[in-house]
Formats: sequence, C-alpha cells, structure tokens
Amino acid sequence: MAAERLLLPIDLERCPFEIFPLANGFAKPFGGEVILLHVLDPRSAAGGTAVDTARRHLEHISRDLIRSSVEARPRVRAGIPHEEIFAEAAATRADLILLPVHPPSIWRKLVGSGHGSTARNVVAGAPCGSTSSTVTVPGSAPRAAASTSTNRSHPSSRS
Repeated sequence: MAAERLLLPIDLERCPFEIFPLANGFAKPFGGEVILLHVLDPRSAAGGTAVDTARRHLEHISRDLIRSSVEARPRVRAGIPHEEIFAEAAATRADLILLPVHPPSIWRKLVGSGHGSTARNVVAGAPCGSTSSTVTVPGSAPRAAASTSTNRSHPSSRS
C-alpha cells in the first residue's frame, strides 16, 4: 500500500530514527508526500521562536531522512497533540498516519498504562468515516532529533 499523503507526527525530543525507512516505504515513490508534523505546547509557541526552531529541525529531517522522490512538507502546530494530529490529517487529507510510539517509561510500566496518551487517543479516537488509516510503530531507543547532526552514512539518509 503506497500512501499519496502520509502524515508522520514527530516528537522532536524523542524521535526514533527507525521510523524514516518505514515512512519512505509507505509513501508513494513518485508524487507521494510525507507531512512531518510536530505539535508544540501552545505556551511555548506563543513567542514564535519555538515554532521557527521546530520548523528548521523538520526541514533538516526532511532533507536528510526522506527520500528525494517524495515531497516532504514540514508542519508545526500548537495545541493538544492528538487533536492537532486529527486536524492536520483532515486538512491535508492524509491517507495514512504513521505514528511512532515510544517504549513505556518506568512510571508508565508501574501504573500499567501501556502506550502514551497521544498514541492511545489517536488510535482510539480516529473519527469514523475518516479517510486516514493509522499505523503505530514501536520505536526502540528514542533519540533527540533536535540535537542530531547530519550523518550521510546513516542507512536511511538520502544519497
């Protein structure tokens, strides 16, 4: 299944790099689009600096980790993550939401809540009749995408 418009919500502080080869595989090879979405807390987005910084990081990711035959579109929104993911999916008419989920923290393991609230809300709350499907992908050791440098030898980077 090749998605014409794939929505990839990314937490820039805990970005599993394993997600990018999957995004490249799910996106339609020519004419496909990957929408990279980062959702900010509205309080941090008020000044504009956080929005600019997030957009720059998403542009860096799209340039280095999304294959060149796919259009990458960085998007930054402010609000409640699962609501903004749904809003972006509707606004862009995404065919697929590829949602990285992170291993539960020690606290989450102790209280037994499994996945984080964003993943749980996106999977459970997808509007009926929505044109988007959702795929959750477990990440291994999350890494901060915001602090990474360009690594041309990374297997998922462009040639």
